[in-house]
Amino acid sequence: MKVKHSKYKNTGILFELLTRQLTSDTITGSQSKSLSFLKKHFNKRTELLKEYKIYHTLATQKYNKDSQATMLIDTLLEAHRKLNKSQLRREKYNLIKEIKDTYNVNDFFKAKITDYKVMASIFNLLENKNATALSIVNSKVTLLEHITEKQIKSKKNVVLETFNNQDKDTRLLTYKVLLEKFNDKYSGLEDNQKTLLKEYVNSVTNSPALKSYINQEIKEVKKDISKYSKKVEDKAVVIKLNETKGMIKPLCKKSSVNDDNVINLLNYYELVNELKTIHG
Repeated sequence: MKVKHSKYKNTGILFELLTRQLTSDTITGSQSKSLSFLKKHFNKRTELLKEYKIYHTLATQKYNKDSQATMLIDTLLEAHRKLNKSQLRREKYNLIKEIKDTYNVNDFFKAKITDYKVMASIFNLLENKNATALSIVNSKVTLLEHITEKQIKSKKNVVLETFNNQDKDTRLLTYKVLLEKFNDKYSGLEDNQKTLLKEYVNSVTNSPALKSYINQEIKEVKKDISKYSKKVEDKAVVIKLNETKGMIKPLCKKSSVNDDNVINLLNYYELVNELKTIHG
């Protein structure tokens, strides 16, 4: 059964979208208000941070036994009941209002959310006052399965583990420094390349909107190559350009977007930008 829930009121989703927006704004060189929103609304004095920590723990904590997962869920539900609800509602209202005043709401909330079903289930247990008994049971089952899901063993990333163990202010500062370094390194990107990265950051690899965007850009790239190849006098270069154009294929319906697709399109942009510089 599908859980009815609002992205607008889901604290876990609000936090995820703000961090994505921060990354997107930084890549495109825009002045981002997301960082100030995160600092203002998710600090140690706010109920929003307390609620976010409950969302985050339920979404990331793993146990092998159902009994441990059940104890975790019950403990965090009890912790949530102790939050100052009037303050929490006020803080969430103010945050959502600032988001609406700053961003296009439709664009801001259109991104597909990681583990959406899990986030919706957490919301249903914590905040949905109209939840039916059946929907509560289904949400608990979803969380139990998620928490006890077997994880694929992988080598620990010491840097990432250290980052995750830092306090929130230190993590935000580290995040900001990393993004500044990214900007310094990739300051030479053209607008079309920055826009592509922004779309990629704001979407996920199986997003239909992202796939549609990339396929449309591929059409434009092929048109540009055809246009500029007519201005090239070197026949050998023209042959190479036509071969390149023939190799550029749109993504099929069953395929998903991956890093290679984005990197290839970035390279095609580089070619088009170079042709534009030379041949106007």
